[in-house]
Amino acid sequence: MGIALAEPTIIRSYSEHLVVRDADTLLINGTGIFLTTGDSWDFYQGYTLNIKSVNLDKKQVWVKLLNNDELLEEGILSEGEILVYSKEEQEILNITVDTIYISPEGELITFKPVYQHQDPDLPDPRIEEVEDNSSQNNDNVSIVEDNSKQSSGFTILQALAGISLILLSRSTFTK
Repeated sequence: MGIALAEPTIIRSYSEHLVVRDADTLLINGTGIFLTTGDSWDFYQGYTLNIKSVNLDKKQVWVKLLNNDELLEEGILSEGEILVYSKEEQEILNITVDTIYISPEGELITFKPVYQHQDPDLPDPRIEEVEDNSSQNNDNVSIVEDNSKQSSGFTILQALAGISLILLSRSTFTK
């Protein structure tokens, strides 16, 4: 019994027939994420973006999109290209490859902007209210995934340090 894999299809531009739902279904609103080769980023509702490898010569990244370990999409993307995953003409994930940094120490891929809409076929993420002692407004809400296993990725300081190292190594090698 063999494993059936999804056909590698990458949509690199918006389609007019896709339905973009209201803001209530927006789980991630244009944030940026940083990953290295072999890293994964866990989104809400069991979606995972996996970085398989980077082609150094062409500055391309091989990505896989999974849901609960089932392959949904895979493809090779260059800077500026967009991975869009949709179900029944509804956009679920929209991920743009911003920059691919390459250095002797490794690769760093930035994805920005990143959007995730709620998948209506999957259970809702649990929403918890967060107390904010600095104001009297109780409208602060955060989305918490029950089975969240979010990869740590990079902090902004680590990303800036990595970018600085890349720029420093480039200036050293060009002299």
